[in-house]
Amino acid sequence: MADLPVVRTSERTSFKRCPQAWWWAYRMGLQPRGEVQDALWFGIGIHLALAQWYGKGKRRGVHPADAFELWAEGEERYIRAAYASGDKEWYDEPKFEEAKELGIAMLVGYVDRYGKDLNWNVLAIEHPFRVNVTRKGKPVAVFASTWDGVYQDMDDGGIYLMEHKTATQINLAYLELDDQAGAYWAVATAVCQQRGWLKPGQKISGIMYNFLRKSMPDDRPRNAEGAYLNQDGSVSKRQPPDKYVRHLVERSPGELKTQMERLADQVTIMNGMRAGTIPVTKNTTRECGWCQFFEMCKLHEHGGRAWQEFANSQFRVQDPYHDMRKSASSG
Repeated sequence: MADLPVVRTSERTSFKRCPQAWWWAYRMGLQPRGEVQDALWFGIGIHLALAQWYGKGKRRGVHPADAFELWAEGEERYIRAAYASGDKEWYDEPKFEEAKELGIAMLVGYVDRYGKDLNWNVLAIEHPFRVNVTRKGKPVAVFASTWDGVYQDMDDGGIYLMEHKTATQINLAYLELDDQAGAYWAVATAVCQQRGWLKPGQKISGIMYNFLRKSMPDDRPRNAEGAYLNQDGSVSKRQPPDKYVRHLVERSPGELKTQMERLADQVTIMNGMRAGTIPVTKNTTRECGWCQFFEMCKLHEHGGRAWQEFANSQFRVQDPYHDMRKSASSG
């Protein structure tokens, strides 16, 4: 297993969006100089705060808003010190303060909404796993990641994976085809049986997506039905979307096979690009402008060495596998 390439969820997502961007990020290790990836940073904080909240069984720990505040303050001290020493080229204090206040508010509202979730009997939180991915009976990679959690719903007896997500807009339409959590689910039953969390014959029932929308509280008054009101007491036409959404997706045995075959096929293509037997292609879409490599990619299209000079000046090289922490962010 040690000789096989390791594939993580974030790497797989990058590869599906654009193989060229994947190559630059995960094969060359290019990271923008002096830039903090805000969505990733924020999602990690929410993720870690919820991990401290959900203890084993029905125990609950530090309030997630307090945990997020402490984590954000520690992160800010580190980045401020690195910036002052010249190790970091960018620091925006108001931006950090705004993100910290948003995270605290979201998590206060989360606990107000769901309480202690006493019907959730938590079996595992932030559990890392590593499993072999095989194609036609031959190992092609190691799939390594971390589950947000595994719990048993005491109301229906089912055992589910937790999948925390933060998003500016909550979109449920794609979830039944979501490869990320689908791959987690595909290996979950076997791993949980090995750990002794499932009895013989028990299976993971599905994936509970736990969305937190990125928005500050709406302080307008509300009526008995929960609708927001205008100053004159009438119901406002501007009603915000739900801030917190839980959506259960159940998977069938046939989907287990589909998920693992798709993962194996994608890894085989990655391995071909690593070996040079398959060319590294680009997926050019209208979303390219959001990519961290957009300006460099345009130079790359022109040919020559200009893109390499741009890479040397605008990017640093780091190990893309140094951090196993997983973002909850979905956009």
